[in-house]
Amino acid sequence: MANIPSSQIGVQINEWYIHIKRFNVTDAEILKTEIERNLNDMEEDQDVLLYFQLMEFRHRLMLDYLNPSENRMNKADYLREVEGQGKRLTGLLEYYFHFFKGMYEFSKGEYLRAITFYRRAEKKLSQVSDEIERAEFYYKISEVFYHMKQTHMSMYYVKLAYDTYTANSTYVIREINCLTVVAGNYIDLKTHEKALVHFENTLKIARSLGNDSMVTKALLNVGCCHNDMGQYDKAVYYFDRAVEVGEKIKAKELIQAYYDLALIYLRKGNRETGVSFFEKSLEYVQFFEDALFGRVLNVLKALYIDLGDREHVLYAMNELRNAAGFPYLEELALEAAEFYNRLERLDDSVFFYRQMIDAQKQIRRGDGLYEF
Repeated sequence: MANIPSSQIGVQINEWYIHIKRFNVTDAEILKTEIERNLNDMEEDQDVLLYFQLMEFRHRLMLDYLNPSENRMNKADYLREVEGQGKRLTGLLEYYFHFFKGMYEFSKGEYLRAITFYRRAEKKLSQVSDEIERAEFYYKISEVFYHMKQTHMSMYYVKLAYDTYTANSTYVIREINCLTVVAGNYIDLKTHEKALVHFENTLKIARSLGNDSMVTKALLNVGCCHNDMGQYDKAVYYFDRAVEVGEKIKAKELIQAYYDLALIYLRKGNRETGVSFFEKSLEYVQFFEDALFGRVLNVLKALYIDLGDREHVLYAMNELRNAAGFPYLEELALEAAEFYNRLERLDDSVFFYRQMIDAQKQIRRGDGLYEF
């Protein structure tokens, strides 16, 4: 058989990437198989082979996002293999490498490293002519800025992404993702009513798609919004619904749902129910090997289950003193301050209020650590 032109394979890889970005799993899998078969007959072209390897990595990230319990790939080894090909990446390939590496670091909770790689990708964004691909970049960087509490930066990038996605009706899941980031930023701005409108909209869209993974995320977000507003009965209702749907697919969001339920019941003094939910959250932390949330649970245990003294709780909190952990530390320090305030242990309460303020300062300092 005559060699297949590498340009033809490149076009197929571009089409494959379109299906990946739309989360069209079946179409993406079919095209991936076809490309793998055609690669055996392709004329020699190392750039296209590297392009295929990078896209295969992105394909795996998609599967990991949709079904994390079923896709346990060693992403670090795969990236090292691609990086060690002995050929210098240039142009668009360099953009994809840094962009996908940023996504990988984000998935690990290494937010500063993620931003570093996104910034490197941004320097090559001029190589990207497709508006949807640019929107994909804007969305991903808005996501990491949201997690780093850089609210206005996040809002700037997410609007760029959202405007593009809404003009293309085939990117509904990304519309949901963008609205979720917008709502999360509104919560950080303490405008919960605005956030709730967007979260409820994402839940409606997710249900219309019949996507259990997206429904679980949306239910959890609505519950978290009510929780932050102090509407605990409503929060429990939505957390319970998130658990019902999430248990069917073993969604990673069960970690957060069970944690929030545990915290609500422990705070109310319902120790038995609270401990039961804590243990369920811990079970999923271990299943997903989520070290960061394991440290979050250690603080909850020290405070509400062990009823530890100040040093015991502080020791657990110190494990969260890193870029990914500071947002959790901020929330848990406030929780500890209010816990001790209810016990009228005012010195301890003031101590943890100061820990919360210090965490807020550390989050803001993150602005100066990004690579430009």
